[in-house]
Amino acid sequence: MHTAKIDLTLTPTGRHLAFSKEMLEVAHVFRRVGGEAGPWQRVAVNARSPYHDQDAFAPGTQLEYYVQHESQQGEQEARSHIVGTTVQ
Repeated sequence: MHTAKIDLTLTPTGRHLAFSKEMLEVAHVFRRVGGEAGPWQRVAVNARSPYHDQDAFAPGTQLEYYVQHESQQGEQEARSHIVGTTVQ
């Protein structure tokens, strides 16, 4: 399994996640709230890049994301590194 590319950019309306995706790959976006103590939750199924997370969080909330790539048959092919930010 290879590492997929992911970039996180803050925007006035939320967090913009840009990631690589092959034409036939399925990409799921996962988010963790509150750092390592929080569970990972899938927030987008078969997402397109860019994905824009507009959910509101209190200032100081730590957010982390990664993208999981799968084949059309559901086999894991790649996973991005974790990117994160703290809500201002």
